[in-house]
Amino acid sequence: MATFRKLPSGKWQARVSENGKEFSVGTFRTKKEAEIEAGKAEERIYYGQTLKDRQLLFEEVVDRWAKYKLRQLKDSTAEQFEMNVRLHIRPAFRGKKIMKVKRDDIKEWIQGYVDKMGKNNKPKYSYGTCVKYLSLMKSVFHYAVYEMEVLEKNPADRLRVPVKDSTKKEEKVKFFSLFELEKLLSFMERYKHQRFKEYQLYYVLMYFLSRTGLRISEALAIRWTDIKGNQLTVERQASRNDNRDVKITTLKNTSSYRAIRLDETLLKVLDAFKTIQQSLINNEDKEFIANEDGIVFQNYRGLYLRQTVVREVIKEYCMKADVDYKGTHGFRHTHAVLLLEAGASLIFVSKRLGHKTIKTTSDTYLSITEKIEEDELEKFASYTAPKSKSARNRHEVF
Repeated sequence: MATFRKLPSGKWQARVSENGKEFSVGTFRTKKEAEIEAGKAEERIYYGQTLKDRQLLFEEVVDRWAKYKLRQLKDSTAEQFEMNVRLHIRPAFRGKKIMKVKRDDIKEWIQGYVDKMGKNNKPKYSYGTCVKYLSLMKSVFHYAVYEMEVLEKNPADRLRVPVKDSTKKEEKVKFFSLFELEKLLSFMERYKHQRFKEYQLYYVLMYFLSRTGLRISEALAIRWTDIKGNQLTVERQASRNDNRDVKITTLKNTSSYRAIRLDETLLKVLDAFKTIQQSLINNEDKEFIANEDGIVFQNYRGLYLRQTVVREVIKEYCMKADVDYKGTHGFRHTHAVLLLEAGASLIFVSKRLGHKTIKTTSDTYLSITEKIEEDELEKFASYTAPKSKSARNRHEVF
């Protein structure tokens, strides 16, 4: 039987019995609220749930949730997940009971990320990053409600990241126009490296990325054996562990595993590149070492390229070519945009990029597809417009 007492502060305290001991359910503004919460607590006891669970600290719940989530994640995403949890989720409400974290607390927490400024007085965290952090926090409380059953409702449910204009602008899709891409590739094709002038590693890498739309992690793990005829099989990616050693992992999701067709021009570029690579490997001076996995984009020491190094090198080449740097992911966006502008369907682009759903493709390239639709509608209007004067007159009458 629940008991209630009015405190000197004017609030009401509710207490319920469990295994012969009384536990406080909390303090409330009115007796009615205290009765409602006491009723919920007694229901929990009836169904065999312990009230002590409600005294769990936030970080204890996070630790259980993280173990549960890690069993569902692939190696390629587990490290990033663990880092985000350690740095941004677990410390959020450390030392606070899970049941004491309120909706306003979560709003204030995510607002802190939105307001945080970095270098050059720009937001330190992008809108997409803030969305990711809030999504993780929602998942923690969803787990507390439906798996652990220590809360009645999710205080983060339906919360959204506050949007600032400057933050929104940072999320614009960056891609090379056809003119910019041709200018950059033309520069790279002419550029001669000091050590092995004929080994145009970064020219072929940039060309490959722009013609396939692969993620940089996928491209750096491609082996010559993955190319059969005009088909390329994508089934692994390269990353680095904590010791900065290369690590070959599974892909992002099941849709990332795909086979795509390579165009004739790209096949010719790759074939010429392979011939030069093999010639250097077979050279008597042995300065050029073969990679043991037979990867396409190896350096002269036979090692995998590091993504951080690739970004810096491409950025430098963009400056030399007088083309704005768009990031390594910019080549992926460029491939998608050029496909759409050439008339490819969204479903074709989605499958080629390895997106989980066509909605991902549509949402990412919404502004581009809207522009294409507008252009197509103008073509339709021009095509169906009355051509003769008499036809125009009839059209005006109707």
